[in-house]
Amino acid sequence: MSDHKAPISAIARKDISDAKRDRFILTITIFLVLAALASLLTGAIAMATDVATYNDAKATLLALGKNADTFAKPEFYPLRLLRGAIEQIEIIGAVLGILTGFRAAASERGRQTLALIMTRPVKQWQFLAGKLGAGAALLSAGLGVVFLLAALLLAATSGIGLSGNDLLRILIVWITSSFYATSFFLLAFISTLWMKRPANALLFSFIVWLLLVLVAPQIGDTLDPDNQVAGGVFKQLQVPKAEQNKIKASYATFETVRNDIEVSSITKHYERFTFAVLGIKDTYTGQPLGPILIEKSGDFFWIIFATIGLTGLMFSRRLKSNRLTKE
Repeated sequence: MSDHKAPISAIARKDISDAKRDRFILTITIFLVLAALASLLTGAIAMATDVATYNDAKATLLALGKNADTFAKPEFYPLRLLRGAIEQIEIIGAVLGILTGFRAAASERGRQTLALIMTRPVKQWQFLAGKLGAGAALLSAGLGVVFLLAALLLAATSGIGLSGNDLLRILIVWITSSFYATSFFLLAFISTLWMKRPANALLFSFIVWLLLVLVAPQIGDTLDPDNQVAGGVFKQLQVPKAEQNKIKASYATFETVRNDIEVSSITKHYERFTFAVLGIKDTYTGQPLGPILIEKSGDFFWIIFATIGLTGLMFSRRLKSNRLTKE
């Protein structure tokens, strides 16, 4: 291992070891897993019932001498059942990122170890890189457990096996979810490092979480006229696409403001991307993955660039150990 990588690896291993002993972080992770699986299980059982009903009806018709080609096979999309899991990650996954980031910074302040670390032959960027690597690894591992168990549960209880394409979509969503949670890790980590009081940093992080995760997306959804009826007003009234565009043009300014509020939230970008990839949104159900990734690349890169931007901010300021070791 190179001289540059050794300190980073050592700091990352230490942080991961400390986190493993932190039962609170582990408890939040377990709660996220249980909440995601609970929301999935109900839908999976219902889908299994529908699949069994279809198979029984098909067997009955075949026994009566009917041709199997005379009745259409319904389409089942098991990945749509991951909606609840995604919504749990939007909220609890972000909280997990904040708490992990706060712990990573506050642990050094509380134990008065940062000043000692900075007297060692460790450069500031190595210290920060080790902390970031540990946090990202912990969050990615926790989310990996969520999606692994979700995939196994879907395959075992929905009555429909997952294809290679389904697994690829889950993999893409897992990677995106890891970046999403890491962005909140960085928010709390940076705040806790640079603010004089850790408690203020945690409060600030949760205020930002409240605005980005709950307030902005809710405002956007509530003010969207087409969201006032299940499935959409235009769809329920069977309004042609051309007519829809004319109607929307009449309140274009309102729609622009509403959309700007909505897209200011990283959570909304995460939801738009994952809902499209998993086929949760009706428009993308059953559609090929390639065109979806192209269309939703803007939402994906918004998440990536937000994470990169926060990482750059973390490395841009000089770390002052005399401030950080104060309580």
